[in-house]
Amino acid sequence: MNEKTDLKDVFVWSSRFETGLHDVDQQHTRLVQLINSLSQLAIEGSTQAKLISLLDELQDYAGYHFKTEEDLMAQFALNADFVASHVHAHASLREQIRIVRNLAESAESSAGAAVGRLLPFLTKWLMFHVLGTDMRMAHEIIALQRGESREQAEEQALAQQSESLVIVLDALNEITDNLTRRTTELQESNQRLRISEARYALAQRAARIGSWDLNLESNDLRWSDEVDPLFGFRLRDFSQPFEGFMACVHPEDRTRMLEALDAVRQGSGDFSVQTRIVWADGTVRWLAITGECIRGRAGEADRIVGIVRDITDEKLAREQLQDTNAQLKLSLASVERHAADLTRLNELNEGLQSCLNASEAFEVVEHTLGRLNLGSGGALAVQPIGEEQLKTVVRWGESNGMSAVFAPSACWGMRRNQRHTLLHLADGPACKHFDNLPGSPYLCHPLQVLGENLGLLTVSAPADVSEREWARISHLSAMVAESLKLALSNVRLREALHEQAIRDPLTGLLNRRYLDETLPREIVRAQREHRPISLVMLDLDHFKHVNDTWGHEAGDAVLVNLAAMLRLHLRSSDLACRFGGEEFVVVMPGATLVEARERIEQIARRVRETPIQLAHITLPAVTFSAGLVQTGVHGDTAEALLRAADHALYAAKEAGRDRIHEPAAAQH
Repeated sequence: MNEKTDLKDVFVWSSRFETGLHDVDQQHTRLVQLINSLSQLAIEGSTQAKLISLLDELQDYAGYHFKTEEDLMAQFALNADFVASHVHAHASLREQIRIVRNLAESAESSAGAAVGRLLPFLTKWLMFHVLGTDMRMAHEIIALQRGESREQAEEQALAQQSESLVIVLDALNEITDNLTRRTTELQESNQRLRISEARYALAQRAARIGSWDLNLESNDLRWSDEVDPLFGFRLRDFSQPFEGFMACVHPEDRTRMLEALDAVRQGSGDFSVQTRIVWADGTVRWLAITGECIRGRAGEADRIVGIVRDITDEKLAREQLQDTNAQLKLSLASVERHAADLTRLNELNEGLQSCLNASEAFEVVEHTLGRLNLGSGGALAVQPIGEEQLKTVVRWGESNGMSAVFAPSACWGMRRNQRHTLLHLADGPACKHFDNLPGSPYLCHPLQVLGENLGLLTVSAPADVSEREWARISHLSAMVAESLKLALSNVRLREALHEQAIRDPLTGLLNRRYLDETLPREIVRAQREHRPISLVMLDLDHFKHVNDTWGHEAGDAVLVNLAAMLRLHLRSSDLACRFGGEEFVVVMPGATLVEARERIEQIARRVRETPIQLAHITLPAVTFSAGLVQTGVHGDTAEALLRAADHALYAAKEAGRDRIHEPAAAQH
């Protein structure tokens, strides 16, 4: 097949779409060449045979390309769900080409129109498939070829998808410019067509082709011989030509014809009517009938003399041009909408990347998705670490009634780890995570990364949603789901790292690092609000004896038991920290020495009365010694309070242990 370069391509392929896999990139380039060749043939109005031949070549080459990718995915054993989704996308494109090929073969006159409807789908499919799927596949394969682990390869592939959004936006802008240019070219072509029509009419009038002459007084109508082929028989054979002519006029056009003649009789200018003529075999043709009024000496209209021509082909051409313009406008509007969607999606990604915790991420999601025009509404639910239930944290648009709390098994999508779509209730099983089952289409996107459930994205659409709009919502929601997966995974990792940095892994209490950061702030806040802070430093009595006698497992159990007692009996506003070894620090904002002593004595009593059960032995109850201090009495800084508490603890140990010591007030 000879490649043409004199027409502008519908889609320009460049190096930014290269995946890094040489064979795959070469095949993508060839697919783009075939798509652009189809565009050129459709614009030129090529024959049905050429269009079908090129569609067959595109179908065969697409199959060859898809086999290359599928062999690569099998060779490197990529994720089965990703491979299945990839193969499904291949099958959907081949099926679309097959359908259009059959349409072009069954309707010769509309073969170009069928191909024209396929072109926007081909360009958008190829762009989003390469950037959204092939890029991910290529980056994972390249990482595996470099010797990286499968987990690292998958992470790099997922990260690449965010970077592809900017490339998609640029490419869509180029397609928008291309479509705008083609619209201008069609408008210029339309203008040239109108000029050609005027010249053609002038030539007809000068040659008196298809002439007619009507006596307005007697309705005596005469035609030239050239008019007969326009009607399919000889009009002169009618005994009453005017009545015979009116009988041929389409019934819906007769009133307009008579009104135009009456207007000339009443003094209007020239006569000009476009009307339909019905032949004897039922064929309908369009005629343009024009004439000039000849008036008598008194100015009265005597006769109309004019010409008639067949404009059926022009009518059809104009209708086809209007259809083409309408299709281009729809395509342009669709591209503009996609560009706006991707801009919002880019804003979502940038916002999510800047979030420090889950609460900030949820605010960004609610704000952005509310402006994304993603269906009629939706909701986001997340599954906190260590919990069995999902909790709905974000809603936007018209509420789709998603339950506040539900189990993962309530969603068919989460059960199967794939998107679940329901256009009509009769089409399949409905999910059980709605307070009231939606009466309109909805889809569910499970948010899962490396087998871990992060959450669920649910999107609803109006009941009367079109097939085109539903496809747009489905594709856009899939892109949003991928962004949310990455963002929620990153936020969860960040929060886990923060939790590890401030928590003691054995007892689950806050650690000394957290105490050093928080205690100064608590003291400043208490001074500003004119309220006290009591601080207690605890130390388990004879802890070394426990370790030496029963082992470190017993020592760990004693520490865990004390931590549990502190959590159980302290207020929610109090801070309990493991200070180091068997030492603990309790900070009690707003508590006086009397209130703090009462609470610590209660905890000491509980610890003293509670034996500790191990798998093979029951340990005797333990005791602790404590030093109790208060701001304004024993110091006004974190260093001073901790030093005073440490001295008080030492005094309690010296006094015999198992007691709480309160030192004398500091001298200022």
